Amino acid sequence: MPENLFSQLRDNHRLRWGVLLILSLFWLYAIILMQEALQETTQQYRSTTQSVTRLREQLAQPDWLARVTPARTMAVQMEGRLWQAPTPGLAQAAFQDWLGGALARAGATHTQITATVLEETADSVADPDRAQDATTPADLWQVRAKLGFDYNTAQLLNFLDQIESHDKLIVVTALKASQAPQSRVEMELTGYFQKQAVPSAPPRKALVPF
Repeated sequence: MPENLFSQLRDNHRLRWGVLLILSLFWLYAIILMQEALQETTQQYRSTTQSVTRLREQLAQPDWLARVTPARTMAVQMEGRLWQAPTPGLAQAAFQDWLGGALARAGATHTQITATVLEETADSVADPDRAQDATTPADLWQVRAKLGFDYNTAQLLNFLDQIESHDKLIVVTALKASQAPQSRVEMELTGYFQKQAVPSAPPRKALVPF
């Protein structure tokens, strides 16, 4: 059967063009789905950030004392979507581990992941004013991950679905799918970690000589 199909493709140029047209339509449909998912995730992040900032400003005003309880409840619900970590290193490791697990569950192959805490980059050390993104509150760490894997439409959509349905906020900041020189997906994602207090070690008991 495959030999007959290859023979027909080789001898019938109209059939070849038809197959190429069908593949192109599938490729175009996948790109449209990816763009829609990217736009939806970015809009969701912007809306959440604006809502949290607005609620914090309102809580700081005396006129809002009568509404402080429901406003705080809403703020807690929104901030519940933030990741939690006591140190930048643990934030970086947690984000990278989750992305690696999500890619494995999606069946992605030849995966590559690198995660970076933006305030810990060389540029941040050289210029403290650039330590964090202008829209990132001081009590958050912004962790950005770059990843790549072999292109497969079903696997890519599965991975994007895991990002969208995850209880913690993950923002897709860049997505590129290419066929040449090889079918490959390149993505950039950002996670926002709320800084937790590092538990202090209990004081050591002094040794009493006998």
